[in-house]
Amino acid sequence: MVVGLEVHLQLRTHAKVFSPEAVTFGERPNSFVSWVSLGYPGTLPVPNKACIEAAIRLGLALECEIAPVFFFSRKNYFYPDLPKGYQISQEAAPLARNGKIWLYLPDGTRYPVRIERIQLEEDTGKSLHDQDPFDTLLDFNRAGIGLVEIVSEPDIRTPQQAMAYLAHIRRLVRFLGISDGNMEEGSLRCDANISIRGIGEKEYGTRVEIKNLNSISALGKALEYEYRRQVACRERGETIQRETRTWDGAQTVPLREKETAEDYRYFPEPDIPPIQVSETWLRQLQASLPELPDKLFDRLLNEYGLSADDAALLTEDRPYAEYFLALLKEGVLPRSAASWMNGPIRAYLNESATSMERFPLPPAKLAKLIQLVESRQISLNAARERIFPTLLSQPMSEPLEIAQQMDLLLLQDEELLEQWIAEVLSENPDKVETYRKGKTGLLGFFVGQVVRRSGGKADPREVQRRLAEKLA
Repeated sequence: MVVGLEVHLQLRTHAKVFSPEAVTFGERPNSFVSWVSLGYPGTLPVPNKACIEAAIRLGLALECEIAPVFFFSRKNYFYPDLPKGYQISQEAAPLARNGKIWLYLPDGTRYPVRIERIQLEEDTGKSLHDQDPFDTLLDFNRAGIGLVEIVSEPDIRTPQQAMAYLAHIRRLVRFLGISDGNMEEGSLRCDANISIRGIGEKEYGTRVEIKNLNSISALGKALEYEYRRQVACRERGETIQRETRTWDGAQTVPLREKETAEDYRYFPEPDIPPIQVSETWLRQLQASLPELPDKLFDRLLNEYGLSADDAALLTEDRPYAEYFLALLKEGVLPRSAASWMNGPIRAYLNESATSMERFPLPPAKLAKLIQLVESRQISLNAARERIFPTLLSQPMSEPLEIAQQMDLLLLQDEELLEQWIAEVLSENPDKVETYRKGKTGLLGFFVGQVVRRSGGKADPREVQRRLAEKLA
């Protein structure tokens, strides 16, 4: 399998790339359009500096060479949702070239994928095929939104590598704050170019493009299917056609013959002059980059001792990672902070469909709750199941006050705790003997009995520690 990916990224800027109307999603069709985005005669495009800067920052983050001068081209083709009959894009002089991504694969290995080019262009409108029984309807709200296309070299060899690549791009653009990377809403889209070649062959096979890949899992499934289809064609002695196919959720099906650059009749956009990128501007944009997710991932593994799974979750989104780092500054231990971030906090965000930016608790307030658990004043279960939900609805309250009001403070009387442990062990001599013969799972039974006897006031972790010592 030989795969190269084309990732299209919708930029999260206030205005479109060449026209003044706002960038929106889900609004009433054709309510955010202008004469410029609709291609009215006599209108002129004006480049949006914010879109250019977002694309350059992405190029820097992907270790690309940024062109000192670049220009736009017209890509000519007819499609109903392309109002001008051409798309302002880049072809001969893209904004960035020759980058690289290092992928983290599930088996722990790292794999490099080269970036051929990054180009800035405008998005098309949207065709709605399921709104009317007879006609296709057109919504031009999306037409003219800034779109970055990231084209990889054909370095990918497995569906797993392709999925890791797309996940890396999504994570990176979220960290940079240039896109929400939402594939369900279409702000991140992916086309895959796939061919096959026999082991030992040097030449690439005939390339087939797969469109309409709207999720990371769909990308993996489509590549697996198309690989098997092409292998079967070759084994039957058939010629693999160069074409564009689409993924319908179960198989790839023909869409059209694959166009070539000649079909698009590229020529320089006459209404936009070449754009120069000065060294001063480039240094400013380089300085604006945050700590990138792959660097933070390494730091979470090597400096803080977290697992790869925890580190991957923490680096999915920049506000999420920043909240974790803020907990560390408040004195929370890395593993405790990761456990809370990837446990109760992630569950709350998912259940309430809330972004991390709208999470109601400041890091300092949550740190106080975690520190009550670490100092063994309240149990972890009480903190997560009772105090945390209360804090979410009453973020101005103090965790200790809530614990006192709910009577959740743990018992600090060591003599009484020892008495309860001794009583439980003396009342269950058969289970004690069974435990000492190797059935160590009974430790949970003993802990439960002691905690129940204390009315929930005994710290389960301390009870477990003391029981293990006495049963040894």
